[in-house]
Amino acid sequence: MKIKLLLITIISLFANSLFANEYHVSKKGNDRNKGSLEHPFYTIARASEYALPGDVITVHEGVYREWVNPLRGGESDEKSNQ
Repeated sequence: MKIKLLLITIISLFANSLFANEYHVSKKGNDRNKGSLEHPFYTIARASEYALPGDVITVHEGVYREWVNPLRGGESDEKSNQ
């Protein structure tokens, strides 16, 4: 039973990583770029416009002076009843 649970967990984590996107932000980037490592965004806010729950935003070295209010906070799109 423990092995079955472990396999399900591993498969679930692997499946999630297959569909996750990674966006890059760099002071050498441009917000008209696609956010890849080779063509990063310039602002964290721009990356947050594209990111969905499960995606990764890599912020490269630099000073970023901006206020970010992500459209999606990384949790379910459904509102909590709490």
